[in-house]
Amino acid sequence: MAITVELTPETEARLIAQAEAQGMSAEDFLKAAIENLLNAEPQVYRVGTALVVRSTPIDNLETAVDQMREERLSGLIAV
Repeated sequence: MAITVELTPETEARLIAQAEAQGMSAEDFLKAAIENLLNAEPQVYRVGTALVVRSTPIDNLETAVDQMREERLSGLIAV
């Protein structure tokens, strides 16, 4: 299957730079990134009355966990 995605020049440059840093073509890098995203365990949490599903790539998991902790703590602490 072929999918076309329009990227800003800045995003395209970042994609190419990250792919090259991994020794990969941009196409192979995107395939791997999409596979990681689709294989990641989705996280479901409540925001107000809505349920939100958040899927996090494995390589960003620690950052995502830290961010969720901060969001939860900010809701518990009155400023």
